[in-house]
Amino acid sequence: MALSISYIDTVNGIIPDKIMAPAITILLLMKFYFDALTIYDFIAVAIVLIIFVAPIFLNMNFGGGDLRFGAFCALFLGLPSIGWFVLFSGVFHLLLLFALRKESFGFAPAMSVAAVASYMVGNI
Repeated sequence: MALSISYIDTVNGIIPDKIMAPAITILLLMKFYFDALTIYDFIAVAIVLIIFVAPIFLNMNFGGGDLRFGAFCALFLGLPSIGWFVLFSGVFHLLLLFALRKESFGFAPAMSVAAVASYMVGNI
């Protein structure tokens, strides 16, 4: 899913709700079914939403799709890996901007790589 969202965000500059809404719903249902859904997952989502809403208020190229994908990643990772996710997202995005010599680029690719890296760091 992260690959498709990253591709769509890179090409079109949007993260469609028709992909994110079912993805979040399915992840919630799977975590609930496997008894892995805890209050800490919702705290992780709240933390990411609070941190990622700042760029919207600062009029940066950041939108609701980025918030929803960030919430999805936070729900996937859980609370122990959220710090790594936020850190890696910012670092990877800055590296992408520098490597591509652009002032703006979709945030989903950085979040996708950050989610994988955070998951790996959190499960060592």
